[in-house]
Amino acid sequence: MSTDERAEAITAFHASLDGPTWRVAGWGSPELQRMRFEALTRTTDYTGGTVLDWGCGPGDLYFHLRSLHHPLTYSGLDLNPAMVALAKTRAVPAVTLGQTPEGHHDYVFLSGVFQFADPSDPLYYLNILEHAYDISGRAVAANFLSPNRPQAATAEDELYPDPSVLTKFAAALTDRWRLDHAYHPQGADFTLALLR
Repeated sequence: MSTDERAEAITAFHASLDGPTWRVAGWGSPELQRMRFEALTRTTDYTGGTVLDWGCGPGDLYFHLRSLHHPLTYSGLDLNPAMVALAKTRAVPAVTLGQTPEGHHDYVFLSGVFQFADPSDPLYYLNILEHAYDISGRAVAANFLSPNRPQAATAEDELYPDPSVLTKFAAALTDRWRLDHAYHPQGADFTLALLR
């Protein structure tokens, strides 16, 4: 599966969803979305600054970050034109269409980006994380579906990376990293943070 094929799969998945923004973004409930957002900020010791929301969807993370009352200069990037349009209707600032961000940001957050597996490039997510780390000044954090997820809650085409692969990758980049596998019911999700 190429990058374009992954983008098509993601766009098709979200096109099949409707309702509130948390559902359009693919989350099971607003509480599950909030838990993931809290894991991003907690694992990075987030205190405000410039934030890139890579895979911003409808911009829900922007509203979560704003509610924390830290200084915030936000930018969002998404490969799905419908998501970018929806975020703009909600007055989410600095949202653009694209796949690979540039510039430099204090924090880079990736929530829900790594949904689909890619049999032709099974570790594709490591390249994305490395790029995110390269453009970050303080920290990067990403959520992943856990391989410990109950069988009934899995799908054949989804990505369930091995946390041990991610910890080896993290340790090769930085001696400051965290893996949080404790916040989600049934251990169905985890967050990796890479700190500067």
